[in-house]
Amino acid sequence: MGVPRKPVDPPSADADAFLERAMQQYGKATYNFAYRLTGNEADARDLTQDAFIRVYRAWRSFVPGTSFLSWIYRIVTNLYRDELRRKKGRFQEEIPEDNAPQDFGGAKPLAVDPIEDYMAGQLGEPMARSLAQLSIEQRQVIILADIEEYSYQEIADIMGCSIGTVRSRLHRARALLRRLVTRASQQETER
Repeated sequence: MGVPRKPVDPPSADADAFLERAMQQYGKATYNFAYRLTGNEADARDLTQDAFIRVYRAWRSFVPGTSFLSWIYRIVTNLYRDELRRKKGRFQEEIPEDNAPQDFGGAKPLAVDPIEDYMAGQLGEPMARSLAQLSIEQRQVIILADIEEYSYQEIADIMGCSIGTVRSRLHRARALLRRLVTRASQQETER
């Protein structure tokens, strides 16, 4: 015997209207946030869709007068963390057909990700590569503070921690990002 589940409210016109407004007003921002976390279009679409499904199911729990973006960013973050936990331990790269080691000599392989190229062009390749090397918490705090320009209080609400923790994480994440970008830039000029 399991724990009895709370009955799910049947779809209603109010829930539909809430979701429709939320998607119109915050769909693009939610997708952009998901994209910056995941680094690829397909995962960002899936994450955004899953987040709005959660919004639809829990629309009554949203407190009017609070930040909807903070609420949905927290949902996106939690979904992304859950997905990373599920994937942990799985082999991420496909083994080449001939089972031989692949060497690109520092150049990109022929199959290039256009979204990755776009991000590299927008942020600069050293910055995009360096941002991708950060942990999810580090990347999230950098995105929220430096790209999305949220206040420390808003970031604390989204991340579920104190303002002091936000400041500490942001300080460490920026320092690490600075080192990674410097190293990546030096490697690029040496080529």
